[in-house]
Amino acid sequence: MRKSPLILCMILLSLTLIMGCSSEVDDATKAAEKYKNVEYTIKASEDLMSVESILARNEEMKPYFTEYFSEKAIATRITTIPLTIADKQKLSLKPENLKFTLSEQKKDIIELDYIVDLVLLDKDDKESKRVPLEGIMTMFNVDGQWLVQGDRFDTESLMKLIYD
Repeated sequence: MRKSPLILCMILLSLTLIMGCSSEVDDATKAAEKYKNVEYTIKASEDLMSVESILARNEEMKPYFTEYFSEKAIATRITTIPLTIADKQKLSLKPENLKFTLSEQKKDIIELDYIVDLVLLDKDDKESKRVPLEGIMTMFNVDGQWLVQGDRFDTESLMKLIYD
């Protein structure tokens, strides 16, 4: 009979830890979802690749990034890939069917696998093309906020939209 309270305490402690971890994953996933929705929502226009548009885009994306990834994403023009696709295709973009699954979790780091359909829309917002994409996103907890530290996105599929 003495073991019952000890076992009950261990179960409650385990559940508390699991629920805490689940909450972190939920928060990181929500942050990742917001980022992907902003990243892949582009309205086609004539000036998408103007200096002003690119600078505005970089500023729009910064709040989602760690300092390290912000510098990398801007320097390597990762932030402009969706703009370039919309410009080359002369179509708007929007994400659909975005789904995340936990790949790995460490202290203040969560890695998420994701899938998403990148939908290309004509001027009447009718679907012109649908491109399934997948990737792996690394999220860091920086002062209580989940930010993108890395995004290993589907380069091949995105580059086909730019160069084909």
